[in-house]
Amino acid sequence: MSEELPEKPLLDHVMDFLEMLRRILIYIVSFLILLLFLPTPWLLPKTYYPFLFYCMNLTNHYMLNFNENIFSRNFATMFGVNGSRVVLISHGWFDSLTAAILLAVLLAVTVLSPVIAWEVYRFVEPGLYSHEKRIVKRYMVFALALFVSGVIYGYTVVMPIVFVVAVWLATLGGASLFFSIQDFYQNILIGSLATGVFFMFPLGILALNKAGIISYETLHNNWRYVIFAIFAVLAMITPDPTLISDIVLGLPFIVLYFFTMWLVKRSEKGKKKV
Repeated sequence: MSEELPEKPLLDHVMDFLEMLRRILIYIVSFLILLLFLPTPWLLPKTYYPFLFYCMNLTNHYMLNFNENIFSRNFATMFGVNGSRVVLISHGWFDSLTAAILLAVLLAVTVLSPVIAWEVYRFVEPGLYSHEKRIVKRYMVFALALFVSGVIYGYTVVMPIVFVVAVWLATLGGASLFFSIQDFYQNILIGSLATGVFFMFPLGILALNKAGIISYETLHNNWRYVIFAIFAVLAMITPDPTLISDIVLGLPFIVLYFFTMWLVKRSEKGKKKV
């Protein structure tokens, strides 16, 4: 607990936690409402066009126009789907609205992640010593950078390639390229956020190192096995049966793994100096 403050009753901690969740929920819902009704400025006053739906059209073009996307263009050519035209359809009256909300959730979580992290820090701060506060702040900044980088990488690189593979598989089966707009944005949301969480694995390794469970020597001696295991897991969880998504996700993992090794080595050197 903190050096200055006495220990609080368990009920007070629960109430503080619920209050933190309430504030975070208010931030997210307010941001979603703003996105839903905010007009596209450069289209005013001629027409009212919600900015969120403008972003949807940009997303549709970015993800599905394979010839213009620098990340998916070569894969589309390789699979022979560079001339394919995907049509997003709505199965219900409000499917497009649901899809817009899914995109808004992705934007809200990404844009508001520093605010959410600050609220979490405010909740745990009273129970930390002074030196622990500095460490937690440093780790939270690191976590935010990794998460946001992962979300951006997932949206800009991983998902366009995943959709190329999905279109290729559909054409192999002779299916017409009509896909649900709700499923389309659900995949974007899950894929982008999952990549963001995936990028945060160095924090888990550092935590295990701090706990004395994993050392730099262990990471260095077993890096081949770890990378093989990660690619094996990716092969099981990625949506396509090819190695494309595995490679796209696996390459940044390799970079992050060796970066984590460097961080662990630096941390152990710091301990020896102390």
